[in-house]
Amino acid sequence: MSEMNTEIEKIAFEGPKEPDRGYTVKASYLKQPNEGDALVEIFKDGQLLRQFMFPAYKIWNIAAHFRDIVDGEIEKSAKGYQMAAWDGISGAVVILPEPPQTT
Repeated sequence: MSEMNTEIEKIAFEGPKEPDRGYTVKASYLKQPNEGDALVEIFKDGQLLRQFMFPAYKIWNIAAHFRDIVDGEIEKSAKGYQMAAWDGISGAVVILPEPPQTT
């Protein structure tokens, strides 16, 4: 797998400290012209498994759903990545309050 041609500003996070079933992650903020994106790298037993761009404002979803990502990798499924990428609104049912009653 070749490295993406990106310029890293700083590492946002990496871990977990103890690999989850051999898997770890590193997310890095990028410099211009990609400052709205982050580089996410998934490792298995220290070897780069996946490398992709992800919206920088959502990279903490990768950390929050890392266990789901690992479950998906083991099951050969993208479900963990889909959970991390979900916008929180798509497919959701939004219930608005009733307008106040005037008498």
